[in-house]
Amino acid sequence: MLRLLAFAVPAALAAAGVQPLLGAATGTVKVPWAIGLAAPAVIVAALVFGAGRLFDRGDSVQPPWYSAWLLLPGAFLLAGAAAMCIFGALVELSVITWTMWVLLIAGSLLWATALILVRSASR
Repeated sequence: MLRLLAFAVPAALAAAGVQPLLGAATGTVKVPWAIGLAAPAVIVAALVFGAGRLFDRGDSVQPPWYSAWLLLPGAFLLAGAAAMCIFGALVELSVITWTMWVLLIAGSLLWATALILVRSASR
């Protein structure tokens, strides 16, 4: 279940991250706006996925029972960043950009911290 969560969160972020590019392709938003939203989201998704793969120790250890609770805050913040990408595919508002950056930074820091704690507590 933990591996599924470690894959699903960055996959959803990457899928939502390309939505502004689709909006630019249809003419809803401008291309620089779309790239400004899509690039950070896809890069953070790749980093989060890479961190999940790096900290996965396989089936040789058992993660603690509270590992999903540790990952939940970061997952919610990264989902909020994904939502900002989807909104950014529809409208160009400056509040979307800085909100997405705040959610990406906070979510990735919480996610990485939780992965480190889960790995250190796995037995």
